[in-house]
Amino acid sequence: MCRSNSILAFAMAMVLLVARGVAHAESSSESFSGRDHWAFQPLRQELPPDDPSGWAEHELDKFVIAKLSEKNLHPVKLADKRPLIRRVYLDLIGLPPTPEETAAFLADESADAYSKLVDRLLSSRHYGERWGRHWLDLVRYADTAGENSDCPVPEMYLYRDYVLDSFNADKPYDVFLQEQLAGDILAEANPQANFAERKIATGYIALAKRFGSRAHSDRHMEIGDIIDCTGRGLMGITMGCARCHDHKTDPMSNKDYYALYGLFKSTKYSFTGAEETKVRQNLVSLIYTHDEYLARKKTYDEHAGPVKEKIKELEGVNPLTTRIQELKRQIVKLENQIKAGQNAGEDVTQLRQELEKHQLAMGKTGEELEARLRPLRAELAKIDETFAPLIQTVAFAASEGKPTDAPLLESGDPDLPGDVVQRGVPLFLCDAISLDIPAASSGRIEFANWLTEPRTTACGLTARVMVNRLWQHHFGRGIVSTPSNFGLNGQAPTHPELLEWLAVQFVERGWSIKTMHRLIMLSKTYRLSSHYNADNAAVDPDASLLWRYRRYRLEAEVIRDSILAVSGKLDRNRSGPHPFPPATEWRFTQHRPFKEFYPSIHRSVYLMTPRNRRHPYLAIFDGADPNVTTGLRTRSISPQQALYLMNSPFVREQAEAFAARLIDWSNVAEERIDQAHECTLARAATPVEIDKGIAYLENYEEQLQRDGIPPEGRETACWTSYARLMLASNEFIYVE
Repeated sequence: MCRSNSILAFAMAMVLLVARGVAHAESSSESFSGRDHWAFQPLRQELPPDDPSGWAEHELDKFVIAKLSEKNLHPVKLADKRPLIRRVYLDLIGLPPTPEETAAFLADESADAYSKLVDRLLSSRHYGERWGRHWLDLVRYADTAGENSDCPVPEMYLYRDYVLDSFNADKPYDVFLQEQLAGDILAEANPQANFAERKIATGYIALAKRFGSRAHSDRHMEIGDIIDCTGRGLMGITMGCARCHDHKTDPMSNKDYYALYGLFKSTKYSFTGAEETKVRQNLVSLIYTHDEYLARKKTYDEHAGPVKEKIKELEGVNPLTTRIQELKRQIVKLENQIKAGQNAGEDVTQLRQELEKHQLAMGKTGEELEARLRPLRAELAKIDETFAPLIQTVAFAASEGKPTDAPLLESGDPDLPGDVVQRGVPLFLCDAISLDIPAASSGRIEFANWLTEPRTTACGLTARVMVNRLWQHHFGRGIVSTPSNFGLNGQAPTHPELLEWLAVQFVERGWSIKTMHRLIMLSKTYRLSSHYNADNAAVDPDASLLWRYRRYRLEAEVIRDSILAVSGKLDRNRSGPHPFPPATEWRFTQHRPFKEFYPSIHRSVYLMTPRNRRHPYLAIFDGADPNVTTGLRTRSISPQQALYLMNSPFVREQAEAFAARLIDWSNVAEERIDQAHECTLARAATPVEIDKGIAYLENYEEQLQRDGIPPEGRETACWTSYARLMLASNEFIYVE
């Protein structure tokens, strides 16, 4: 918790010790050894350096050329229009340009042709699908809860769509964060303004992984997951170490951790069910304020409660259910006796007659039980229909709980509570801006405002982290190459002045993410080719100083979406709710967890994502792990990836569809090959590629003929094989 200006007037070392002593009791001075670290400072203005070479056309470029000049490096030439349009399309919307779109860009010789292209793609609804996915990586998005039975969360798609819509609308980043951390509080304070949207936004908090087999049985682990995600994802600092002790490298103490812990302990979380607690709890109404919801819920419970209780009694322990269970046991016993008797060659006629008698009795008893339940269920259905808006229009989200300060847990053990810590924020990021949390508030809204208030040190960290993430996704690597760790164990920025300038621009330009896209993408630095230069590589082998555009492999979702787009099978509409079974039918347990995957031809961001069992395709191509915040995906190269692209039913089906498009396109093989290259690589085929393609097709047809394939099936088979080669090509799955 931040303290008054009078305390902060002391010398730096004394200030930190006194502040810690006042807010959280004593702490060692070693905890503050990193207080002067570059990332933990307020934003500062940086002026672009002079460029004597005259190369820079943009303020951003001046920072880059200055760093290159220090090492006597020279940027390569700008990319040609064909690789550039493919780069921009895949970067901004995650889909390759069509041949028609490429031709239109090549034909536009106006001075602003490129900037118009960028603006058009930023206004595309597909932009949110591409860049919203990056955010879903950070918040460990999943459509299941993660406890031992991994129960579905049918409402979670609402949060996913909130994220996509927010990116498309260019919602200011500070507002975006405030809504996710405290949207429920904002909605209750002003129900007329985006009420449902703000409630849904707190799905960020509700996304915390669940543990165990009962409702919130390991609450401390859920809160720990939220703190870890908030620290790494929003603030770019690791906080997990401070759960058990003072952080060993960063200036965050054990008590700082439990100051944050109190914010989220004072919060109520939706619960979707588990093996031992099957009743769904704390779902958040999207049409009623909290007080109105409670009043309506009370009325609903008065009507539905007695009916539910009668149903529960009939389904529980009573003479009818006891009789059914006993008959089931007898039936199983008789079935085993009949099987044993048959194996021994004995006469089992009498046993069969007894079995039929028991089965008939169980059927009649079941009918009697159902006859009693049927009118009660009908009555409950009628009540549920009357109160449908109350029951159905809900989100899996967060809401205010009972405000409380948390005890420090010795070694992170919930069974060893220590002194109570006043809820607040990490002291090492505190400055003259006070954080006053009212007694009746969890403190989440104050925390959200503190993170984004331009006068705070925390705001500088928030802005730096986000612009670095934007840079990372444009260039394949951030200015800070450890995007979720800006602490002392993280990597230093390659261009610290550029990072600072970008962060200041971000805040001063209204936290507009699309403005930052334009700022970055209109630079010469972004438009450099990926050509290799041996002299430069000898000094800077991985091009971290940006003398060329670094070639990188596309993410799993973009590869899949591109394949679907080229085949013509991609459904570009937004996908709705997932086809989960009704909650009343859930019988998931630790030994029989939910483990479905639903086929789809929508964009990959809409795939149902389970938490405990990785999606088979996304796992192969390094999709984000939904159990942890993912700031930087790995980009592995494995035999499984090549085997999938060559042999999977999905790729085979898309290759057949792509081949059909090529066959319909033209009767001339050379033209088909050229069109295949235009569709997949946004360029024409070279004469050598055409010759090799013709030779491959001829050889393949000869092999089919030897295998006895009839003539009418050979053309499709040949072109399907060729299409699959294009979809599996190195150039198709990499960005130049």
